[in-house]
Amino acid sequence: MTTKKNTILISRNEILAVINNIAITIGRSLNLEEILNTVQEELLNFLKLRKSIIYLVKDTRLEAVTYRGFTEGFVRDAGTINIGDGPAGRAVKSKEIIFIDNIASAPCEIKRLSTVKGIKGCIFLPLKSKERVMGILSLCCEKQFPIIKDIDLLESLSNHVGTVIENALLFREKERAYEELKSIQDRLVQMETLSAIGKLTAGLAHEIGTPLNIIAGRAELLLSELGEDDKRSINLKIIISQIERITTLVKQLLILASGGKTRVEDINVNNVITSVLNFMEKRISDSGIKIETFLGNNLPAITIDPNQFQQMLINIISNSTDATPQGGKICIRTYLIKEGVKVVSDNRSFISIEISDTGCGIEEENLNKIFDPFFTTKKPGEGTGLGLAITRNIVREYGGDIEVKSAAGKGTTFIIRFPITG
Repeated sequence: MTTKKNTILISRNEILAVINNIAITIGRSLNLEEILNTVQEELLNFLKLRKSIIYLVKDTRLEAVTYRGFTEGFVRDAGTINIGDGPAGRAVKSKEIIFIDNIASAPCEIKRLSTVKGIKGCIFLPLKSKERVMGILSLCCEKQFPIIKDIDLLESLSNHVGTVIENALLFREKERAYEELKSIQDRLVQMETLSAIGKLTAGLAHEIGTPLNIIAGRAELLLSELGEDDKRSINLKIIISQIERITTLVKQLLILASGGKTRVEDINVNNVITSVLNFMEKRISDSGIKIETFLGNNLPAITIDPNQFQQMLINIISNSTDATPQGGKICIRTYLIKEGVKVVSDNRSFISIEISDTGCGIEEENLNKIFDPFFTTKKPGEGTGLGLAITRNIVREYGGDIEVKSAAGKGTTFIIRFPITG
C-alpha cells in the first residue's frame, strides 16, 4: 500500500513539475512560439515520447506551427488540415481528445508517412480556452498507448495551454496594433511638420522673394559696370550665387509643402529619363562618373506631372553623383512588374525605376532618416536636406512607392515604383 501511495505521489509531483515549468515560461515571455516549444518539451519528457506537432486554428483550417521529432518536410506534407477532416479536425469540432491506437488501420492525416516514421498510435488533444478550441496537440506514439493513465493531466493541460495560446495571440495583436498606431502617429507628426513648413514658406516666399530680386538685380548691374577684370567682381559673383542658392531653397520648400498636382499627363518614363540625363550630361561628365542605362522595351505610360517626375530624377541622380567618386558608376534600369510589391493592395501593374551607384553608401543608422526634411549627411552649405523629402512626396502623391537599399562603402540603390495608366 505504501509503495502504491508513493507511486501516486511521485506521479502527481511530476505532473506539478510539468505545469510549473510551463507556468515559468509563460511568466517569462508571451512569445507564442517559445511557449508552444516549452509545452512540447515538457510533455514529451514526462510521457516519454519523442514526436509531436502543435496546430493552431486559422479560419477553417489547422496549420502546424511547432513540432518535435519530425523533419520540416514531414510537417510540411502533413501541416495543413481542414477542420472536420480526420481525427485532428474532428477533435476541434467535438472539443474532445481523440485516440488512434492503430494508425495503420484508421483514417489519419499522417497515415501515408506513418510507416516510414514507425508511428503506431496518436492522441489528438484540443487546446481549449473556455469553450473555444485554439489548436490541437498531436502526440505520436511509437508504442501502442502508454499514456491513457495520464488522461487527467492531458485534460488539465488542454485548458491551461489553450488559455495561454489565446493570451499570447491577443498580446501579439496588441503589439501589431501598437506598431500600426505608432506608424500613424509618426505620419501625423510628419504631416504637421510639413503643414508648418507650408505656412512658413508661404510667407517667406513673398517676404524674401522681393528683396532678393532687388539685391540680385543691383549686384548684376554693378557687375556689368565693373567688368570681368575688376577684382571686386569676384565678390559680386559670390553675392549673386548665394542669392540663387537662397532662391532655390525657397522654391524647394514650396514644392515640399505643396500638395496640389499641376500639369498631369501620361508620360513615357524612358523618354523623360533620357531627357534628364542629357540635361545633366555636363555635371556627370565633369564628375568623371560613368552612366549605364538598361531601359525596358515597350513600357506603358504612367500618369504624373512631368516636371515633378523630372525633379524626382534630378534629386536622386544628383545625390548619386555627389556620393560617387571619380571613376564610379551610376546605373539606371526600368522594367514592368505585375506582382510582389509590398505596398500594392490590388492587381495593378507598376513600372519600376532603379537608380544604383557605386558611391560611399549610407550608414545603417541613417537609412530611416534620409527622407526626413532637412536631414543631410553632406557638409554644411553643400545640401539642404530637402531633395529626398520632396522626392518621396512626389512618389506618394501619384500612388507610388520608394525604397532604398544601401550599406556604408557598398553604394546605394533607389527603387521607385509607379502604377501604370489604365
